[in-house]
Amino acid sequence: MTFARWTAVAVIAAELGLAGAGTAAAHVGISAPDAEPGEFAVVTVRVPTESATAGTVKLEITLPQDHPLAVVRNEAVAGWDVTQKRGTLATPVDNGHGGKVSDYVSSVTFTAREGVSIRPGEFGEFKLQVGPLPHTSELAFPAIQTYSDGSVVSWIERSSDGTTPDKPAPVLKLAAAQDGTHGQPAAAPTESVTHKDSSRRLAEAALVVALGALVVSAAPKLRRVRIKR
Repeated sequence: MTFARWTAVAVIAAELGLAGAGTAAAHVGISAPDAEPGEFAVVTVRVPTESATAGTVKLEITLPQDHPLAVVRNEAVAGWDVTQKRGTLATPVDNGHGGKVSDYVSSVTFTAREGVSIRPGEFGEFKLQVGPLPHTSELAFPAIQTYSDGSVVSWIERSSDGTTPDKPAPVLKLAAAQDGTHGQPAAAPTESVTHKDSSRRLAEAALVVALGALVVSAAPKLRRVRIKR
């Protein structure tokens, strides 16, 4: 295969890898590196604006109903108003400080003030301090994203067969407790994480192929230069 063909293959492979990673990155997601059952954590909800003409002006995050969180605090965000909606628990839960609570925050809504938005090509981050985290391997935080043109995107779908839905609900993965007595073992990587890893490996392999082809192509020229000397 000629150098030109090697280069074309490498470029195509790299573009495929980057395209796959970009698609996954376009979803509303949630993360918290220190999330552990029985503990408190600060979770970050990342919101990309996918529209080319409208900005994100509202995000409603629904908190887990099957594992209600006793404490939910939102970070103040410049230019955004925040409201919390509360619900009543049939069975009180531990608040993490030796007490019990009978109601909980069922949703948190971030609304942009006049003239403020997450514009096309940008993303925003909203943080919540939550806890104590339940003894489970993951928590779903369905989200509703509203744009300045009135369009709404519902990130609420859950997979039932292992495939990634078109509008997946943000899912927080919880690590196993450090002392080994709480929670469950960390779940296997989700498809989106595995897909990112595969895409990165594909792009890296393409780069190696391209560099190798460049070296092979340049070798004869280097030998001719040495002979002339």
